[in-house]
Amino acid sequence: MARPIIGITVSIDHGERLRAGDDYLYVKRAYAQAVAQAGGQPLLLSPELEPAAIAEICDGLVISGGDDIPPELYGERAVAALRPESRERIAWERQLLDHFAQAATPLLGVCYGMQLINVHFGGTLVQDLGTAQPSAFDHGGGGRATAHEIQITADSFLRPLFGEAVTVCSTHHQAVARLAPGFHVAATAADGVIEAIERDHLLAVEWHPEADQTGAAIYHLLVERAAARRQARSRK
Repeated sequence: MARPIIGITVSIDHGERLRAGDDYLYVKRAYAQAVAQAGGQPLLLSPELEPAAIAEICDGLVISGGDDIPPELYGERAVAALRPESRERIAWERQLLDHFAQAATPLLGVCYGMQLINVHFGGTLVQDLGTAQPSAFDHGGGGRATAHEIQITADSFLRPLFGEAVTVCSTHHQAVARLAPGFHVAATAADGVIEAIERDHLLAVEWHPEADQTGAAIYHLLVERAAARRQARSRK
């Protein structure tokens, strides 16, 4: 049987980072490498692809990391210094979320991807941990990575993979505030920051598994679920 196709969303640079005057699409190669090592066929996705076509082509999806979610998307004003993600990217990925949720296709959100999932389905965010929760420890962000332990919920998708706790690569300054309806907390940090959430086929982690020891198991789980989805579709 052919390996399942796992789409990976990309960031959009509107002439601000890579080269002035031109739009570029980019994503860390580690995402594709993690998918391939887990047995999937990675496919980097362009916003020029229609969400419905992506949902038809892909057996699974990774919403990769990115910049900050504009607070007006969850009904708040900015109260901290933010670097907003591309509005074009956000709108496109929200359409993807609708298609993949409706089709019950496996999906993994990573860092920004988890935050977008939570906001899209009705949750809110802590705009900046350092400002809003001074007692929180350093979770990285702004290009900085830190390592810390997370505690895993007993009935979560992570528990069979890692047990009660695992150390992760963290690089975020935003976090889930109000959890989206229908989702469950899968892991937290010792300071109370929510580190993973889940709902049915939608899995999301606040850290970067493609950059640490958790990547092999998490991406293998995604590919395994995508392979089952592909097989079920082939029988129809």
